[in-house]
Amino acid sequence: MVRILLLSNDPTTLALMRAASDAFESTLDAFSDATDLKRKLSKRTDADSLIVMLDLPTVALAGLRIANLCTHVKQVDAAAKIGLIASATHHIVAAVDDWATQAGADVIVGQINASRWSATGERLLNMLLNGDERVAAASRRVKPYLRVAMHATGANTGAVQARLIANAEADGMDLTALAFRMQRSGGVNIADRRYRLRIYPECFVADEGVTWLERGLSVTREKAIAIGQALQAAGLIYHVAREQTFNDESLFFRVAQIPPRWDVEAFYALARSSSGFDVKDRSYRGTPYPRCFVGSEAVEWMQSQGSTVNEALSMGQQMVDLSLIHHVHDEHPFKNENLFYRFYRDEGVDNT
Repeated sequence: MVRILLLSNDPTTLALMRAASDAFESTLDAFSDATDLKRKLSKRTDADSLIVMLDLPTVALAGLRIANLCTHVKQVDAAAKIGLIASATHHIVAAVDDWATQAGADVIVGQINASRWSATGERLLNMLLNGDERVAAASRRVKPYLRVAMHATGANTGAVQARLIANAEADGMDLTALAFRMQRSGGVNIADRRYRLRIYPECFVADEGVTWLERGLSVTREKAIAIGQALQAAGLIYHVAREQTFNDESLFFRVAQIPPRWDVEAFYALARSSSGFDVKDRSYRGTPYPRCFVGSEAVEWMQSQGSTVNEALSMGQQMVDLSLIHHVHDEHPFKNENLFYRFYRDEGVDNT
């Protein structure tokens, strides 16, 4: 018998994983308080194997480190399998896969949702159960729940983004490879551009990108726009101010660029060190914001470390996606602006 511990407070994840676990001999213990993990691990059971699934935002809210939790799980059961769910994003880059492995996890997937069950929930189970044939049965069991979830979450932003990606994948699009092509020779025209006296480095014009997709993929212009929006939903391209949706307009976009061999954990440790981001107590219009840093200053610091503006913004957003940092009011993605951000591990720190 398989025992599954699922740390998450996301209703869709919980519903789909409960439905899946019903299809094979297992017990699913779902909970939303990360501090309960140690207690639940210590509980004796008759299970033959243990699977632990950790939702990154839920862990972050408790101020805990993934690496520490993975270490504790392995200390309790060296054979336990650990899966991470990055539910703040739909796409996992290679550097994040490496980060998850370094932390002690067996697999990491993006947001588990109805539109991309096979790429998220099913992949998670396959990796943790070593491709057991019961996973296919679990996916069949989940199908009715997928229809319900699609109906229940159809209007929210995450569900729309997931559908955009799923539709592109259903047409055989390798979005990662496509984004790579866009920034290579023969790709979109990437250049520094000016708008209202401000220069935007390393960007392309959206309507020119639509034309490139239309011609390069031999699709209609409408289809090219949908593919571009799928690239944006996956975080592979982004509006320079992260405010506009990709469309057939004169908008500036960038192809997200993660530095080769980026070590997320080493970068995170450096950014949190005394020589990293300028973390201090700040205030705005009389409201205090303890232990936070400014987005634009963090970008400048990353540039001083040898990164381009694009790389800095791409790495910053990856840290948001992994629930390592966040805007103090959770109202903005990572921007090169005078906005306050905080490391989750600095939440609730007593400075007295």
